[in-house]
Amino acid sequence: MSATRYLAFETGGTKLVAAVANAEGRLIETRRILRGKDDRAKRSFARLCDLGAELRTEHEARGGRFAAIGFGFGGVVRRSTRDPFLCLHEEGWDELEVVQTLEERFGLPAAIENDCKLAALAEACFGAGRGARTIFYMTVGTGIGGGIVRDGRIVAFSDSGEAEIGHIVVEPDGPPCCCGGRGCVESLCSGPGIAQLGTWLAEREGRPLESTVSSKRYMELWQKGDDFATRVIEQAAEYLATAAAAAVNLIAPEVFVVGGGVGAGNPPFLKLIDEKTRPRVAPYFREHYRLVRSELDENVVAQGAAILARQSVS
Repeated sequence: MSATRYLAFETGGTKLVAAVANAEGRLIETRRILRGKDDRAKRSFARLCDLGAELRTEHEARGGRFAAIGFGFGGVVRRSTRDPFLCLHEEGWDELEVVQTLEERFGLPAAIENDCKLAALAEACFGAGRGARTIFYMTVGTGIGGGIVRDGRIVAFSDSGEAEIGHIVVEPDGPPCCCGGRGCVESLCSGPGIAQLGTWLAEREGRPLESTVSSKRYMELWQKGDDFATRVIEQAAEYLATAAAAAVNLIAPEVFVVGGGVGAGNPPFLKLIDEKTRPRVAPYFREHYRLVRSELDENVVAQGAAILARQSVS
């Protein structure tokens, strides 16, 4: 007797993920490989497809029957063409017809979406946001992104996405951001952003640092009571709280989920963000949302891709 299965893919800054989900869309097996430092999109995509083909063959041998494919892309997706448009950490994705290639190779319908949107979908269905009608998801890691889910479906406002909380400007004269702007939340509060924030604050105080300090090190020094590290982390939390409160005031989610290694991976930092966010939220929304940690951790995007695959054919 055959069992329905879904194939899920994820491409991010450093990893490539292929996974298999059951009939409910829940992941049952996940495999990861590292993206080559100098690889371009064509090679990464080929390696990812090969990894997925291996999984498919093994599961079909055990009676699995694949119904669809979901692809979580670490960049901007053009929904009208169903293809990647912009990737800031690997060149060449805009030259590929990802969905068409997947459908031709695997003989299955495929769907693609931005990784943060899929993380939001996963948390809404199987994670920290389950049971809520509206959730906002913010990842704070190598970059900062967001997604909105309403009644178990991604809220899609435009062809190129929405909920780009990482590019809310919180310091107009701040350091440059990868998007081309200055003083964005991402440029000040992501993993690399906190390091950049420390350098920027030190320069403003006339005490340039001898070398760049990592966000991890700032977190460690903050926990030990270091004065300058405390200013850096407190300021990062202020910026994130400003952006988070703006999202709550605009969307009024019941649950605001924070993921990513910097956000969800540092509970004291998450608590500080929560404490600074609540006073900034409009009083009539303040008691009607919760700011919580992601529950799905490193599987969150692949899990969202599996749910997207299931929804695309259901």
